[in-house]
Formats: sequence, structure tokens, C-alpha cells
Amino acid sequence: MDFIQKGKASRTYVLTIDVEIDAGRKWKTSNPATYEGVTKGIGILQPLCEKYGVKPVYLISPAVMVDPASVDFLNALDRDHCELGTHLHGEYIGPQARFTGENFSGCDPKDMQCEYEEVVEFEKLENLTEKFIKLFGFAPKSFRAGRFGARGWTLECLEKLGYTHDTSVTPFRQWHDVVDYSKPGSLSPYYPSKDNLCAVGDLKIIEVPVSITPDLTWLRPTPRRFSDFEQCKKVIDWYEGHVSPTVLCSMFHNVELVPDKSPYSRTEEDCKDMLNTIENTFKLLSERNYTFKTLSQVTVEG
Repeated sequence: MDFIQKGKASRTYVLTIDVEIDAGRKWKTSNPATYEGVTKGIGILQPLCEKYGVKPVYLISPAVMVDPASVDFLNALDRDHCELGTHLHGEYIGPQARFTGENFSGCDPKDMQCEYEEVVEFEKLENLTEKFIKLFGFAPKSFRAGRFGARGWTLECLEKLGYTHDTSVTPFRQWHDVVDYSKPGSLSPYYPSKDNLCAVGDLKIIEVPVSITPDLTWLRPTPRRFSDFEQCKKVIDWYEGHVSPTVLCSMFHNVELVPDKSPYSRTEEDCKDMLNTIENTFKLLSERNYTFKTLSQVTVEG
């Protein structure tokens, strides 16, 4: 199985972070609500990224946008070294919000975005975008759907709202019998079809798929559930051999960098192992001469 475009040999790496409220063992939000994954998690990650020239993309949930300290922290980041975008968990924002906030203690987000009525999904995305602009002073360009629950309509909405890049597609994965990305048409960035996000089409927004191999190994340095360094290296090697242009898109959550704020990194040792995997991955990519980009800097050529 190869996804080769003749004559393309560039190598690009994008790091995307879903920025969310602290959570427990099954993604139920912390009670009382806390945001250590923002200030502590990103506070640890960002200097490491800058050491290697990686430009992380922080995709911010509406549940984080209600916390002034988190907003201040994110606003203080140097935009030359990162990108801010949006990440929709629709339970936390109207219309028809299941959790009206602004205190989201103990909430249990399970909605798949693509199951909303079309008008509701658009209005949620519109409200999220307007809130982002109000808080951060510019229009976001990059997006990921909560629980990866996107569809063609989702990207049509994003286009209308001025977005240029989406990273909701998880190749070879199917989610809850609702979203099926199991037959990807491209593992490099592409313009998708409104009828099938896995197929190349005529939408103007660029889809940058998360890097996953056919055996479902992720470029995701998350302990317990996903990948250690050897598994991350396996994904990198596979993509270099089968996908050109090679555009690697890694993802994880900010809360995974702080102990017991997610289902995965439960201890300080877990977090230390995760940071070691991240740094070793950065070292490997640097040695292999990858170009580090934000999501909105990616083109269909890489």
C-alpha cells in the first residue's frame, strides 16, 4: 500500500495538541474544574519544542476558553513559535449546549460533532470561532473536530468561517460506527471531497491527516494506550517508505503531560516517559532533516 506522488520528496512534521480541560480516567472532566494541563502541560512542552524548532499547534476547546488564566497563558505564547486554533467539543457551547458552564466540573463529553443537525453544527462552529476571535484577537485557521467526528459538511462550515486547514481525519480508523476513515485516499495533505473526507475532492480547505499506519500504530507519544519511541519511529519509517510527500502529523492532548489529568498519564513517571519519547522523536526528525511547520503553513505539496 503506497501513497506516492511522483517527483515529491519533501519531509514535513506538524505537532498538533488538543487543548482541553483537565479530565479523569474516562475523559470525564475534573471536579472541581481545573486547568493544570494548560499552564503546566503546555508550560513544559513549549520550551522543549522551541529547543528543536518545532512549532506546535494548540487546538483549543470551548471548555478551556472560559478560564481566564488559561486564556492569559495561551495569549502570552510567542506566535512565532506556535499556532493557536480551535477544537470543538460541542457539549460546551451553544446552541443546544449540554453543559452550559461556565463551571464545567464533572461533565462527561461524548457527543460526535457530525451527528448534530447541520444548522446546529454550523452555529456551534460559528460561536466557537467568534469566541476565539474575541479572546485572542485574530481569526483561527486550523481546526480539529472533537472525537475526530467530522464530515463533509463540517469542512464546508469551516470554509465559510475562514478556516484553511483541518486535521480531523485519522486514517485506517473507524469511530463508534459513526465516522469511518478506514479507507484513506491520501496520507499526504489534500483537498477533500464534501461527500467523503477520505477522498480527494474540490473543497478548498486542506485536510492534514493524523499519521497512523495500516496496523493502527499512531505517531502519538502517549503512554499506556498509544506509542513509545520505538513505535513512533516505526510510524516515521513506514511513512517515509510509503508516503510522498511525507507530511507527518502527530497529536496528543495537553492534559497527558500532567499526572492524573487524563486516562493515560497517571503518574509522574508516565509523564517523564512521554516527554522522553517526544524529545527523542524531535531528535530523530531533526537528524532526518524534516521541516517543522504549523498546520496553517502546510500545503498539498508538503
